[in-house]
Amino acid sequence: MAPSAHSPKVAGQATRHPALAMLRGALIAALVVGVNATAVSAVAAGLPGLWGALLGLLMVIVFSGAGLFALHLSRRTSPTMQLALAMASYTGRIAVFGGLLAIALSSDSLAEHVNLTVLGVVAVVVVMGWTAGEIWAWSRLRVPIYDLDEEVTT
Repeated sequence: MAPSAHSPKVAGQATRHPALAMLRGALIAALVVGVNATAVSAVAAGLPGLWGALLGLLMVIVFSGAGLFALHLSRRTSPTMQLALAMASYTGRIAVFGGLLAIALSSDSLAEHVNLTVLGVVAVVVVMGWTAGEIWAWSRLRVPIYDLDEEVTT
């Protein structure tokens, strides 16, 4: 039976956009963990805990999501260029994160309204959830180990 337009998943078909599939799996896991951590934080630490948890969740999603999105954008380049773009993306994200962290630590008004301990704990917990979701999604991708489109010459 020929595949129809309604069934995009065909047995033996490679995943077309693995970075987006990993992003989707990681985002779902991060949101599940993050929403639960936010609820616990709001009960345990009140409104500052809620803001800290939401800020930690947002930071992880933006930071980690930007890396997978950069890999998705570089999917049609050479492996060397993909590595260079991944390293540049990581370095840029670390620089931006460091700058934001320096601003946050020097801000007295942020410390008044946000529980920074909750922010750090929730960020670590969400990173673990994100990583687990990314690994789970990667383990279910269909990535060929060789290219079927090129002709073999002997």
